[in-house]
Amino acid sequence: MKMEDRKKQAIELFDNGYNCAQSVIGAYQDKLGKKADVLMDMATGFGGGMGRLQRTCGAVTGAFMVMSSLSDQSLPGAKERLESDIQAFARRFREQFGELNCKALLGYDLNSEGELQKAHEQMAFDERCSRFIEFAIEVLDEFLNEKP
Repeated sequence: MKMEDRKKQAIELFDNGYNCAQSVIGAYQDKLGKKADVLMDMATGFGGGMGRLQRTCGAVTGAFMVMSSLSDQSLPGAKERLESDIQAFARRFREQFGELNCKALLGYDLNSEGELQKAHEQMAFDERCSRFIEFAIEVLDEFLNEKP
């Protein structure tokens, strides 16, 4: 599947109520096979920076789950390669957006009813989270296409 198709699929999932992590994972269902359903279920609690704790962005954690699931840990050096790839992914994301932290990325405290409402009114999720999801897929595609 082409990267643009993956991005479109991820945004459709996001628009239909899936969180950022699930949206990234869902865009790779073709590569994940049977693991996709399990990962989608596991990622349910990763929205809002992990259970709305507003820690690491769900688009980032979703990408890490895809990378981990597609990594063949039976190969020598696979763990080290995966860790290196995850660190490089995080570096790229941080360079692009300045942060990995959901609260800083969104600019709203999602645990404050007033700020949560304001985030919805300002369409912060549609505008910002969509960019995070699309960028995660762009970088993830690069890593997966480089994989031996």
